[in-house]
Amino acid sequence: MGKILLIGGIGVGKTSLKQMLMNEHVSYRKTQVLDFSQLFIDCPGEYLEIPRFYHVLIDASHQVSEIWALQDATKQRTFYPPKFAKVFNKPIIGIITKVDLAQANVEQASSYLTYAGIPEPFYPTSIIDEKGYGPLRMRLEALNEFRNH
Repeated sequence: MGKILLIGGIGVGKTSLKQMLMNEHVSYRKTQVLDFSQLFIDCPGEYLEIPRFYHVLIDASHQVSEIWALQDATKQRTFYPPKFAKVFNKPIIGIITKVDLAQANVEQASSYLTYAGIPEPFYPTSIIDEKGYGPLRMRLEALNEFRNH
């Protein structure tokens, strides 16, 4: 398989993360439907924010090797229900976005991911200075290697 499912609320940075890792021009674009690329399935934020769409995330998870759950460090709330990660039978990692912004609270974002049942370590990232993308690129390369063998 070797694909990654990107989940998180609206505006958390799922598409921007994908663009950065794929060395594409980073531009904001509202994801309207499941976006299937060679390596990622990018989900609209509504699929996490509106509980009746959870089944779409669960169904999409069957097509991937790993799930990347994003949490915006500037948000004062989370859309992940308690222990949400437990519904997936796949490895899931937590990524904290927008850590470079003045109002970022990485500790709070980490607690939201823990609340969702996502295990540490978490990956703090910044689109501005590309902080945190090295480990994610390595993870992506490892999945790509697995996919090509």
